[in-house]
Amino acid sequence: MMKTLRMVDHRALTPANASTSAPRRRLAMIGFRQGSGGVGRVMTTLIDALLDTGIDIDLLLPSAEHPDLSALRGEVNRFVIDLDRLKQAEPTLLAYLRQRQPDAILSNRDQSHRLLLRRTLDGERPFTAFRVGTNIPERLKRNSPWTAAWNGWRLAVLYRQVDLLIGISSGVSAALTRMLNQGPRWRRHQPRIETILNPVDAEAIARLAGEPVSHPWLKQKIGPVIVSVGRLVRAKQFSLLLRAFALLPPAMNARLMICGGGGQHERLLALAARLGIADRIELLGYQSNPFRYVAAADLFVCSSVFEGANNALLEALTLGTPCVSTDCPSGPREILNDGRLGPLVPVDDPVALAEAMRSVLEAPLPAERLRAGAARFDPQRSAARYAEVLGLSVPGSGGGLSGQRQAILGWTKH
Repeated sequence: MMKTLRMVDHRALTPANASTSAPRRRLAMIGFRQGSGGVGRVMTTLIDALLDTGIDIDLLLPSAEHPDLSALRGEVNRFVIDLDRLKQAEPTLLAYLRQRQPDAILSNRDQSHRLLLRRTLDGERPFTAFRVGTNIPERLKRNSPWTAAWNGWRLAVLYRQVDLLIGISSGVSAALTRMLNQGPRWRRHQPRIETILNPVDAEAIARLAGEPVSHPWLKQKIGPVIVSVGRLVRAKQFSLLLRAFALLPPAMNARLMICGGGGQHERLLALAARLGIADRIELLGYQSNPFRYVAAADLFVCSSVFEGANNALLEALTLGTPCVSTDCPSGPREILNDGRLGPLVPVDDPVALAEAMRSVLEAPLPAERLRAGAARFDPQRSAARYAEVLGLSVPGSGGGLSGQRQAILGWTKH
């Protein structure tokens, strides 16, 4: 059950499922979309693992999104706050902070970032962290130079006011460091920047991967099947994947399947027709369970122009499916361990991508080695790291890790 926050009605600020036991460390999470998509899965996995460390979770959700909360455990305290109307949300959030008094707050969207830093909340905010899930300078490059520079400056001003920035890959964190160093000089505060890899619930996706798949290409296996997962948008660069696929030797008799919906569906179909591969590719649209396709495929390909850390690539590795990726900023190089777990190719080189795909199909790495390489994405390790950097580690819960273990897991500071 979710409650809509009302200023300053304490009853509205106490959700029906809130615990009445002695207070524990409390984390407020705001700006997180729920659902079955990649980000929703990541956050559900993280929330579950944080609960297991002994942290209470208050989840503040945008009412306009009508999120699917069925995957969340009952212990999560759920509230609704409308981020699309910041002026109206401001007193509601202020009432929440005064009544619930979280020990830290973790924000995931620019709208919630801006809300948290409004002046009326000065003196009321707890330790505040922003989670950054994309390579911001690369995303801004898609705009005109003037617009990119202006938006970069505005974000630098915003981010300099927070206590902590959490990048989901080393590349994201490095980009944040560069952006802040180039930002306005009059604001001297430099937030701490930490890197925490996205968690993957290996057991959960393995269960989903075990569901039957009826597609004839995967049941009859007349040739190798290549799969990719993602929204059909320019950043995912599926046009590059189609051009590379068209260069594979016809004797391979390969097939390509793409799971995901989006605005480029018709454009990609037209490109496939021009390339003469329309009968060997299939755009499956959005799939609530893409894992059964990934697990049954012979190869997973990430063809993105830029990423934060491609969740589908993380999940494919966890399932033991051989992988190839563009060496885009940022995430794939870190996920594939500098190419040891799968080839990395230039971002806009269909010939190199086709050659990498062919070589992996002919000599794939063992699934056991790929799964072992994905151990870095264990949810308990990710939650322990979040608890540590947010100052929420509970004594005796295993919430903190030694420096040696952090180095082994690839957790870095910038």
